[in-house]
Parts: sequence; C-alpha cells; structure tokens
Amino acid sequence: MQSFSKLKRTSNSTRTKKDKELFSNDYISVIDYEDWSIIKEPDLVVCIIYLIEENQFIIRNEYIPPFKYRDGQEYHITVLSGGIKEGESPQRALLREIEEEAGIVISPEFNIEFMKPLFISKGHTAKYHPAIISLTERDYHEVVAKGDGSKAEKKSQSVKVDLMYLNSLNPSDLITEFLLDKFKDYVNVK
Repeated sequence: MQSFSKLKRTSNSTRTKKDKELFSNDYISVIDYEDWSIIKEPDLVVCIIYLIEENQFIIRNEYIPPFKYRDGQEYHITVLSGGIKEGESPQRALLREIEEEAGIVISPEFNIEFMKPLFISKGHTAKYHPAIISLTERDYHEVVAKGDGSKAEKKSQSVKVDLMYLNSLNPSDLITEFLLDKFKDYVNVK
C-alpha cells in the first residue's frame, strides 16, 4: 500500500476521453467514467445561521421526496442548502439560498467564511461548501421567504430554534449532522 505522501494529485485537465452520458435531466446527469457510474451534479452550499442577540439558529423542516420514499416520513431536519449556479460564487449562491429559504437578507459587506469544501460520497461529483454564519441585528434584515418555486420548497420551512434545544434535534442526513456537530463546538454546547 502506498503512503499518502507518495500519492500524486491529478487535475481535471488530465481527462482525455469524453464522458459517456447514461442519463440526464435539468439538474443531474449520470455518466460512465473509468468504469464508474457517477452522479454529476452542481456543487452545493450549506449553512447554519446563528442569530447572536436572539440566541437562536435557523434550521429547515424540509419536505424531501427521496427521504420520504425511503422512510415514509414527510418532513426532515436539515440545514439551509442549495446548488451553485453556473458562474456563481459560493458566497453569492449562499446569500441567494438564505434569502430564498429563510427570508434573511445579509448585508453585502458581510464576509462569509467557508470551511473546507467536502465531497459527500464516492459516487457524486458535487462538493459541499459548508459555513456557520453568526449574525448580529445590524448584519441582516428579514423578508418573506419565497423559496425556489418547487413543490418541495413550498411544503418546507425554515425555523428559528432556541440554542437550548440544539441537542434535542434529530438530523436527517450526514451534512446536517456534520454541521450541527461543528455548530455545537462553535457555540460550546456539549
């Protein structure tokens, strides 16, 4: 077995053969690449918003058809999230998603600090760009959350949760579990 120090990183520019598309729709495609069936999809932004003066954080009570298909449960606890559109920076995408999903408009001067981007699984090309965003009242204002127009988004809602209930949440997916654990460390909740 090779040690990690001897492994070399390869870039996307080394791809020479055309990806064989097995399936495609408006959001994802499934391709055959080096004998792997890969789900090719846009990168995503994910976050937890912490409202400092209110001592609350924002989380989603989300209607997710794939999860419902699997466990029959209508709603799931998730973090705010969304896809990065072509030509959009992670910061711009996150600001847009926060406004759509939570009705929070963050000041343009506010700088979002992202954690290291992560792949979520071996079979997906998407990288997740996680962030914990602490806001004071001067950093944002609230509007009506309009969502993205999808059926699932219309059935979902963002909710403010008091920090004292942080340990009682039952997250529905790995990225939500990951961000909630990071958030617990951030606000020093054990």
